[in-house]
Amino acid sequence: MASIKILGLQGSPCLEGTTARLLEAVLEGARKAGASTERIDLANVTIDYCRECRACDSGEGCTRQDDVMGTLYHKIREVEGIVLASPIFFMGVTAQTKALIDRCQCFWVEKYVLGKRAYEGRRRPKGLFVSSAGSSKPVVFEPAVHVVKSFFAAIDYEYMGEVLLGHTDDPDLSARLPSAIQSAKAAGRSMCE
Repeated sequence: MASIKILGLQGSPCLEGTTARLLEAVLEGARKAGASTERIDLANVTIDYCRECRACDSGEGCTRQDDVMGTLYHKIREVEGIVLASPIFFMGVTAQTKALIDRCQCFWVEKYVLGKRAYEGRRRPKGLFVSSAGSSKPVVFEPAVHVVKSFFAAIDYEYMGEVLLGHTDDPDLSARLPSAIQSAKAAGRSMCE
């Protein structure tokens, strides 16, 4: 049996920050469960914003050409799971992450307009959201979670939940981080079930 492929899309401009650490823990958990993993740092690639040209309405996909989206479209179709990681910026995902999400309008057209199911005949891939936020407000993740759920629905992935760590501005974060890392590793193992 071929190895399960899990793709980590890291949307933080801070490549080694808390969100990136949580993502790495998820990927480690997936590897220990037998998956092959890949991480792409969205801050290191160019993703043009969606220009709402409506070319994707034809069902032929996005016509924009940039650094990485053609490759990401292919990967979205071939992997068994995606971990979308983004810290919270102004109650939402980062600009890099949102550009990726918006450029996946072509998947929405396929699914909801043309009635195509990208994964007909095989198990739907799984999607997991990983995020951190400096704020301690209980609602800080809610807007981003709604956007991420919409993204995974559009690309026809099964949303399996999130690993969230709030109040990262807390001086006592180091006391809470190990528990979050363990939760992230467990989520990575669950993606392989």
